[in-house]
Amino acid sequence: MVKVPKFSLYGQNDPQIEEAIQPRLPFRKWDDLETGEKKIALKYIINKGWLDDYSKEILETIDYLNSVFLRQCPGRQLHDIKPEYDSRYGTDNESERRGAAFSDFQNIFINENSEALVLRMLSRFAERYIDPMELKWAENANDEKIREKHISEAFKKFDRLAKCLNHVFEQFSLNVHITRHGLIPKQDEKITDDIYEPTLKLLADPKWKTVSDNLTQMFADYRDENYPEVITKAHSAVQRFLQILVGEEGKSGKGEIGKLFRKAKKEGVISVDRFTEPIINVFQGFLASERATKSTAKPTLKGTTPSDALLVMNVVMVLMQHCLQNTK
Repeated sequence: MVKVPKFSLYGQNDPQIEEAIQPRLPFRKWDDLETGEKKIALKYIINKGWLDDYSKEILETIDYLNSVFLRQCPGRQLHDIKPEYDSRYGTDNESERRGAAFSDFQNIFINENSEALVLRMLSRFAERYIDPMELKWAENANDEKIREKHISEAFKKFDRLAKCLNHVFEQFSLNVHITRHGLIPKQDEKITDDIYEPTLKLLADPKWKTVSDNLTQMFADYRDENYPEVITKAHSAVQRFLQILVGEEGKSGKGEIGKLFRKAKKEGVISVDRFTEPIINVFQGFLASERATKSTAKPTLKGTTPSDALLVMNVVMVLMQHCLQNTK
């Protein structure tokens, strides 16, 4: 039988050759990008069909920024146009406002000096592609398969946009990665793909909303370099997580992690054997120790480094992944 030839691109999957074409850079902040790089990134997102002058998502995003940060008023062009609606003829000036918002979006993307504002804009824009009705139906669904279907539908468009944005972030070595829970710190690709992404995908279920809120705050504190607070939020997220597992959600501040672990094991909601129990005990002790010495929940005895905070976040994500995969 004649063998079908398979053409190979020169240097494909060869790190040395690909490095010679486009050298890999260390992780960077948005502020580190040059104007030319931002223009290339913006044009890529436009060419992929996510940005245009008739996008209601962009209008909603810039309108939101102008409302929340009114004193700064990031979207000046949109701000200068008063919304109008003529009930007699059913006409309005939304088309004009969408065009102005698109111009504001591009200006902020390329010229804004505040990384925080750009990332807020991008995360708000991405959020507009999550279907709130599907999430509501998921929250009210009792059947697990129906619940999963609604969650999948809720994030269908968002997941496509996130894939586009993450490609841009990766190409320009940005230190962020977007997930269903918002922006998280960029790490080794294997950690992101094998731990963070699947775990956060499971936590997108509305029943984990309070846990998600804690994790979102934890990631935000890490980006803001507020490392002691990262450990505080990590502890709160694990506590909330275990409270939901054992049916004690809403009992704010009640239930030490150790007691919640023991209850979860006793009630059989977490699968524990002679291999996993020692691991859980180590995680429990590690979090308690870090919170006692380095978080803002108690007087800080040691300085908290970025490595400390990152390790705590990774431990929390591994722990939650284990519990979610082994919950009975």
